[in-house]
Amino acid sequence: MKFAGNHFQGNMSKALVLACGNSQRGDDGVALQVVNYLRNDLCDPAAEFHCQQQWTPELAEPISHAEIVIFVDAAVGAPSGSIACRQLQPGPGAWPASTHHTSPESLLLLAEELYGNRPARAYCITITGESFELQETLSDPVRGSIPRSGERIKALLSEFLNA
Repeated sequence: MKFAGNHFQGNMSKALVLACGNSQRGDDGVALQVVNYLRNDLCDPAAEFHCQQQWTPELAEPISHAEIVIFVDAAVGAPSGSIACRQLQPGPGAWPASTHHTSPESLLLLAEELYGNRPARAYCITITGESFELQETLSDPVRGSIPRSGERIKALLSEFLNA
């Protein structure tokens, strides 16, 4: 499976990493930077990456083809630069720490309802932001969290893909 812009082409990806954020809103763009880190450092052809400003219902189709999906997003609340990881189950409830409207859980449920399939495992990695103002730079604590976030994602992928 290969990405062409915001559209997926091909059959099935073992691993799908979905980053959500706006690079012009300060720390909201951290997930995009984490994916750039992974693209430069991860050579596993089983992993596909997709970045967009919002998670939308259209993502249910590619999610239904993945064996593992990892959602990456900025969050609010904890100390800036904090990284949280939680395993997801499909469901309608939104996760309050998310800065976006369509929850990962609802996308998993939609994938199952519309396409009859969902990933065996799904995770959400969030990095707590400090500033979401109109700017194209990340705060220092959030910028420092990129390698740690990337390593956490690589560990999840390696654990699953090598099982």
